Amino acid sequence: SKFGGWSIVTKSMMSMVSGIRESINAVRDLDAALTELRKVTDLTESQYDQFMDRASVTAREIGASVADTVNATADFARLGYSVEDAEQLASAALVYKNVGDGISDISESTESLISTMKAFDVEAENAMSIVEAFNKVGNEFAISSSGIGEALQRSAAALAAGGNTLEESIGLVVGMNNVIQDPQKVGTTLKTVSMYLRAAKTDLE
Repeated sequence: SKFGGWSIVTKSMMSMVSGIRESINAVRDLDAALTELRKVTDLTESQYDQFMDRASVTAREIGASVADTVNATADFARLGYSVEDAEQLASAALVYKNVGDGISDISESTESLISTMKAFDVEAENAMSIVEAFNKVGNEFAISSSGIGEALQRSAAALAAGGNTLEESIGLVVGMNNVIQDPQKVGTTLKTVSMYLRAAKTDLE
């Protein structure tokens, strides 16, 4: 009886210690993320406080951590986006991380989103349309939304330079992946083929 009682107490104490450790790690992650944001933005303390309030709401609505929300915002702000645009883009990246199977952290989804946006000249307010397109195709075809992003991360710039639209590029990725079933190879192949086609066109001209 005593052993059972001590066992319950020990488990409770271990759970409490584990919870405290997780809380400390969460605070450290958030502090590090905010430090990165401060490096790439120039806001007043009042504006940072207001941003943190908005980031908390966004994280709660999307189902993400506040640290991830701040990190994503910092990633986009580092590219020269205003804080307002960076917040919009961070929301899109967080949603993409949630719907994209196989995306391990927020930096993966931001990198994929950034490369696609830059290649096809998509404005910040339309970033969510990319996530919606990835998710729709990922739900209807034999490729995940993260797989589409991964393939385009390697090929988007080359395909856009070749005159392909985002929709056409997604179609090429899906069509090739139906046979190959490897988004990384699909992305690399599309990039190479597009470069060769453009070189051949120049020679012909």
